[in-house]
Amino acid sequence: MRRTSLLLVLSCLLGACALFPLGEAECKGVDWERKGYADGYSGAHQQYLRLSEECQRRYGVTVPEEAYFKGWRAGHDEWYRLIGSFDRRH
Repeated sequence: MRRTSLLLVLSCLLGACALFPLGEAECKGVDWERKGYADGYSGAHQQYLRLSEECQRRYGVTVPEEAYFKGWRAGHDEWYRLIGSFDRRH
């Protein structure tokens, strides 16, 4: 039950982030693999479509899909291992 509640709260918070537009610093000069890792490690769903559309439209920045997803998968795998280790202790 705790895990479900935590995931629900995190999903709501992350969903709220989508309501705010990206700033220039969030699109220009970004290490996209690192950004993908951070998203995955925080347990967030991938943000590639939002990032690629908004960064291209607002600032003309192309988000490299391969780099973002490489990072996101690595971060998500780490997050999943951490969540699993917490579940086994209860």
